[in-house]
Amino acid sequence: MWNTYGLSMALPISDPVLTFAIVMLIILIAPLVAQRLRAPGVIGLILAGILFGPNALGILDRNDTIVLLGTVGLLYIMFIAGLEINLNQFRKYRSHSLVFGCATFLVPQVLGTFLALWLLGFGWPAAILLASMFASHTLLTYPIASRLGLKRNKAVTTAVGGTIITDTAALLVLAIVARSTRGNLDIEFWLTLTASLSIYVAAVWWGLPAIGRWFFRTVPSDGTTHFVFIIACVYLCAYFAEVAGVEPIIGAFLAGLSLNRLVPEQSVLGTRLEFAGNWFFIPVFLISVGMLVDPKVLMSDITTWKVGGLMVFAVIATKFIAAAITSKVLGYSSTEGMVIFGLSVNQAAATLAAVIVGYRLEIFDETVLNGAIMMILATCLLGPWATQHFGRKLAILQREMPEDLTLAPRRILIPLRNPDAANAIMDVAFMIRDKTSHEPVYPLAVVQDVDDASARVASAEQMLGHAVMYAATADVPVVPATRLDTNASEGIIRAIRELRISTIVMGWTGGGVARNRIFGSVLDQLLKRCSQEFIVCRFSGPLSAARRLVLLVPPLSQHEIGFGDAIRTIKSLGQQAGLSLVITGHRSGLDELSAAIEKIKPDLKIHLYPVDSLDTWLDPDAPGLEDGDLFVVLAARQTQVSWHPSLDRLPRQLLSRVNPPSLLVVYPSEDTVLVGYNHTKEKSSSVLFNRIFDAERILLHSKARTPKELVDTLFDSMIELQSSDAARLREALYAAAEEEPVEIAPGLILLHIHAGSARIPLGFLATIPDGIDFARIHNPAKVVLVLVSPASLSPSAHLQHLADIAVTLKSKPGVVDQIQNSESSEEIKEIFA
Repeated sequence: MWNTYGLSMALPISDPVLTFAIVMLIILIAPLVAQRLRAPGVIGLILAGILFGPNALGILDRNDTIVLLGTVGLLYIMFIAGLEINLNQFRKYRSHSLVFGCATFLVPQVLGTFLALWLLGFGWPAAILLASMFASHTLLTYPIASRLGLKRNKAVTTAVGGTIITDTAALLVLAIVARSTRGNLDIEFWLTLTASLSIYVAAVWWGLPAIGRWFFRTVPSDGTTHFVFIIACVYLCAYFAEVAGVEPIIGAFLAGLSLNRLVPEQSVLGTRLEFAGNWFFIPVFLISVGMLVDPKVLMSDITTWKVGGLMVFAVIATKFIAAAITSKVLGYSSTEGMVIFGLSVNQAAATLAAVIVGYRLEIFDETVLNGAIMMILATCLLGPWATQHFGRKLAILQREMPEDLTLAPRRILIPLRNPDAANAIMDVAFMIRDKTSHEPVYPLAVVQDVDDASARVASAEQMLGHAVMYAATADVPVVPATRLDTNASEGIIRAIRELRISTIVMGWTGGGVARNRIFGSVLDQLLKRCSQEFIVCRFSGPLSAARRLVLLVPPLSQHEIGFGDAIRTIKSLGQQAGLSLVITGHRSGLDELSAAIEKIKPDLKIHLYPVDSLDTWLDPDAPGLEDGDLFVVLAARQTQVSWHPSLDRLPRQLLSRVNPPSLLVVYPSEDTVLVGYNHTKEKSSSVLFNRIFDAERILLHSKARTPKELVDTLFDSMIELQSSDAARLREALYAAAEEEPVEIAPGLILLHIHAGSARIPLGFLATIPDGIDFARIHNPAKVVLVLVSPASLSPSAHLQHLADIAVTLKSKPGVVDQIQNSESSEEIKEIFA
């Protein structure tokens, strides 16, 4: 049987099936053995490559197949490094990356050149090329930093960014030295290299994302289509990098950076790409590196030890000096400096490219080739140890930092109704979920309790089964839930309470909504009866095809409960999806809002788009939106001070556009502590309240039956309102009562206008025992407050007064009953004393 299949036990093994089996066993066992010895798994794979390779036991041959798979793995490392880099953080620390990139190239290049000239007697071309091998480095230990949760740390971002600079420069040195052996470095060479690189970089940086967005928008993913598209793009970019005059690893890294915005980290596609590299391609590359080492040569050739020893010393010393200079200049800690050293000392990709090209062109002999292998082995042992040892210390320091309360774990509920939209809604939940959190997501199906409930439960469980599989593919823990109830809203509310949910992500079809509703009966009931954070989604295209996140923020939003959590949610979504953030809102307070948003993590580059009124966005032809934009409305419930009637009409109006954008409507939570306010703030707000609402401007036991009658009563009885512009103020208050009443609490209404010629803001308070009805307010108003700010007051000051009034009222439990039971103006004033 064995002879039938042509199996031969001669070494090295040539049978492809057995070769593959042995490689897979090495990938399985070597990291486990290394970890038992408290060494990084990377070291285990390299040592296994030496042991099983052609220069030791000779079990495996470094044949064309191993070389091919190793090359694929090398390019994959560079691609994943570019894909996972946080571009917003890279922009924030781009000066840091520039400092490190210059230091880690110039220090080894200059010192290495002089060491080769003086100690080894090399000529200038050989000395420069040898030093370029010291200058370059491979992000071999980046997976270690990633597993330790450090990939967004500024030191790691600096090291990865510096890799772009130093590897590009080192490989350009290789191209120039190689060309010098074949002819002069004339003007034609420089012009050709500059032109080809410029065209190549422009095509990849701008052309590849455009092609990717078009592909994602037009070709639905069946689980593998988008994955194969990404892989094909990466290796095409790597090939054409070589055509342009640089090494393929630069092309793979640039492809990762270009596709960064199209592949959210916490997505099914991102998880598949990471898995494909970690389980096979990258380990095979590490094994192939180990196969290059020839232990017999190292033991018998003294010259190889001399050259190799000098090369090992030079690369370690110069990389350490570069990391130390970077830490000193940028103010990093010694631990961060050693993590940078651990990431940048590893030699593999560019080093192999340089030494092989130099050997082929007879610039180097076998001594340098073997010395390079020694250098690769030494640095590939030292780098993983340094990264893991100091990376663990840095990870511990990060965990010991004061915890940001806004980063508390959240529980996300995903009520599902439409199976076709389930994946897109779940993607949103994955992106806003903290990857380090152990909390699962909760997909929910609610079945109406009717005669055929059993059949409906079976159908719901089938939909939930798909959701579970989709979450598992994205490596997100999931707990499906089914509720049997009289209607959908009751079932969802019961699940929210039982599972202690903090965030609800729901879909919205956008059709068949009555004018007096925002979304529809179910969603409107949930918003009215639940105080948790809500995210309502309606997508007109795949999220991966979006380029910008346009965030509409109404005035006073920064004073709402849950503002910080809502902004963190939105910015996390933008960061994961790789979107730029455009903030739009009323121009008078937009700078203040933008400053508040910028303080909240994560960091995103912010652009401002001011408008004269929120009603601007109600116009279907309003400018400011581009094809593919994700429009996010930071909405408010009617009981919140930032509520505006335009916010309720906006979702329907946006859908009336010729090309409606993808839409998210985010309602901040009302459960957490008030963001931005402390006890001192509340005391100052009470002082302001007492100053604005003077005892003489309080009207008790009004008999008014309508908002218009109440306004007329105030104008007839309050002398401050009987001015030359009384008629204009009266009309303005009529309009405010009709269009913009703000319900601070059940039975408590605030009206405000910014007009008039008074010198100071005037506040009026009226109690109405029988209550009066306001449009779009469900509870009869028993207490009405009116704020009239002078036109001379700045819009931001007027809005601040509104916020202070709202804070004062919300800080007084039972304030409506207390005011109603008061028999005099003095009693009301004492409530706020």
